[in-house]
Amino acid sequence: MTFPSVPEPPTLDPQPRFAGVNLAQLWSYLPNGRLLTGMLRDHFSRHFTAEAAGAVHPQLSHLLWSETDRGNILIESSLRWRPTMVEVRPAIIIKRNAQTNTRMGVGDRLQGNASDRQGNAHFATYWVGSHTLFCIGGGEQAEVLSIEVQAELTQFGPQIQEFTGLKRWQVTEIGAVGILEEHHESFVVPVTVGYAYEEKWAIRQEAPRLNAIELATVTKCLQF
Repeated sequence: MTFPSVPEPPTLDPQPRFAGVNLAQLWSYLPNGRLLTGMLRDHFSRHFTAEAAGAVHPQLSHLLWSETDRGNILIESSLRWRPTMVEVRPAIIIKRNAQTNTRMGVGDRLQGNASDRQGNAHFATYWVGSHTLFCIGGGEQAEVLSIEVQAELTQFGPQIQEFTGLKRWQVTEIGAVGILEEHHESFVVPVTVGYAYEEKWAIRQEAPRLNAIELATVTKCLQF
């Protein structure tokens, strides 16, 4: 008599995850504007799903996102957005704003011991930037959607900052209500979140660091 084999239990991933993404793999390339755009899109796409119980605000509870056209809310990067996409449904359009560099030391060199045992020089600098999420909807819906977005970015801010390694994360502004130029029946409210991240790098030496010089070698050189 044979018995079915018992499968091995799954191996737990020790790396932290946020919204189903292994950030240790992504952020090893450096947190940057493009990754943050993707993270924001992924977060709100998961927020507006039946599995996540949908939006908190009762006026938005009927909004569900889908990768196909069957969803009744659009969540997309501004680089892929087209005005015709929001004619029949509300939307969250994510746009990266400018990023500025803030030096941490002279020549971006780390303060204190800026070199390791191999003589490799280590550097670090800060990048400060922001993203704006444009909440689009008809009438009061746009303002209610901006309240939902702000609450998500603020209340999940500590978790986002911890798992992404960002040095700062804060909602800085909820803009005024405006009329969408491309579709005059829709209104838009911008929500801006600011952040800062650290970029580190090292310049490796082509040859090992010279640790000592023998006196005999110096004497031989002086004889020539």
